[in-house]
Amino acid sequence: MELFSLLVHLLSASFALAGVHWTYKEGDLDQMHWAEQYPSCGGEKQSPIDIQRRTVRFNPHLLQLELTGYGEQKKGNFLMSNNGHSVQINLPPTMKITNGLPDQYTAVQMHLHWGGYDLEASGAEHTLDGIRYMAELHVVHYNSDNYKSFEEAVDKPDGLAVLAFFYEDGHFENTYYTEFINNLAKVKYAGQSMNISSLNVRSMLPENLANFYRYEGSLTTPPCFESILWTVFDTPIILSHNQIRKLESTIMDLENKTLWNDYRMAQPLNQRVVESSFIPRLGRGTFCRQEEIEAKLSNIETMITSLGKHIYSGGDSKHRGKDHAIYPLVLNFPENRLGSYVVVNVAHTMSLNSFTACMNLQMRPRSVHTVLSYSSSGHDNELMITMGHEIGLWIGNEFVSLPHTFHSHSWAHYCVTWASHTGGAELWVNGIVGTEQYLRAGYTIMAGGVLILGKDQDGYLGISDSDAFVGHMTDVNVWDYVLSADDIQDQMSCEDNVGKGNVLSWGITRMSLYGGVLLENEHKCY
Repeated sequence: MELFSLLVHLLSASFALAGVHWTYKEGDLDQMHWAEQYPSCGGEKQSPIDIQRRTVRFNPHLLQLELTGYGEQKKGNFLMSNNGHSVQINLPPTMKITNGLPDQYTAVQMHLHWGGYDLEASGAEHTLDGIRYMAELHVVHYNSDNYKSFEEAVDKPDGLAVLAFFYEDGHFENTYYTEFINNLAKVKYAGQSMNISSLNVRSMLPENLANFYRYEGSLTTPPCFESILWTVFDTPIILSHNQIRKLESTIMDLENKTLWNDYRMAQPLNQRVVESSFIPRLGRGTFCRQEEIEAKLSNIETMITSLGKHIYSGGDSKHRGKDHAIYPLVLNFPENRLGSYVVVNVAHTMSLNSFTACMNLQMRPRSVHTVLSYSSSGHDNELMITMGHEIGLWIGNEFVSLPHTFHSHSWAHYCVTWASHTGGAELWVNGIVGTEQYLRAGYTIMAGGVLILGKDQDGYLGISDSDAFVGHMTDVNVWDYVLSADDIQDQMSCEDNVGKGNVLSWGITRMSLYGGVLLENEHKCY
């Protein structure tokens, strides 16, 4: 009965243990410290993850799920509650997954995750190619073939199955969500609940349930039991802009503050394999309309005609002393143009067993900014660094999120370090280091690739510009080793004798500018 009482607090296929107040981003037990109280949160099969579409394994034998009892207009009392971490609706046991999974699973509840804080419009838990959708719905089930109850199944390796759906911002109201959105105000404060008289869950889901991703993972909040078979659907649910804003601004948390960004950051995939029921196409979204194709072709044509209209930021390799460096050198990416990027002509080998990348940035409000993207013959994301509400690091096509609490649209100094022998990666923001994350231990970044600034190489030839850099960039230096804490602090100095990278040396390494990237001299130090 003790675990049953925790069901009301289940969120993201998980629950909070009585007496322990965990949080997402603030407090002594924020998500960076969950593993200190809940050891499973530091496991090898944690959720959510970043789903890299280029690396998922197509499995034609994955069957479309048979959802029994989902489409009925249920009549009864369905508890809708605010547990301080999300809003959830308890579901009747007549709703089941009867085919498509190894066993039969019975529904327990569904709940949502959203963003909304500090211009962060996106709040889904899982990400696709590093892109975060507006919000995410989880429908939680337990294995009713092997266990008598959710309480018995919750910590078993085959105990739970969760269906995850993304939400996207659209122009028209989704009338199937009207009653749900209007009822949010009735459960505004943590602990409030109400009964919904009728419920048709199937109508709240996308029509296409054939395209999905499948992997083994965990509850996404404490206690993070690794007990979930995840099915993440590719086709998003469309809500209107107004419906999204009501979701983001209505619910209050346990401290009577507006509940924003109730999502866990992406966890390392480690040795897991993500399977798909379909062959994913590149780029975000499911449908590609004729006008979108024509627009992309036009952008590619514009980019091609701009080839050759580049300048160089530095001299040749025999003039690499400090006296020959261009200073100040500031790159201005004035708008989100498909063909705006900078090619770095690196003379140093990119075969790296460790590195430090430092930079000064002034970014415009945007969910994701790609700062640095290096592709090799084996991986498009051999090394990539993105900035935004969270900072993303890709190495050898694997992703990890580097958490931070700094939010500013003025100049800021960032350093990212990684060492192959441990796989440890650290983020420094304005001289303050964050919590170490881990990926690709024992890996060597491959040489022979292309290094660009300002655009993800998955998309800079027309696939996607959703994560392009917009703003000012300067002092981008890369070393083939991990700088000491003192050296990183020195990088924040405005002195002209600050050390430069031996891989990318700002103002010395030659660069080619494309697509309207501007050179300016309004440095952060002036």
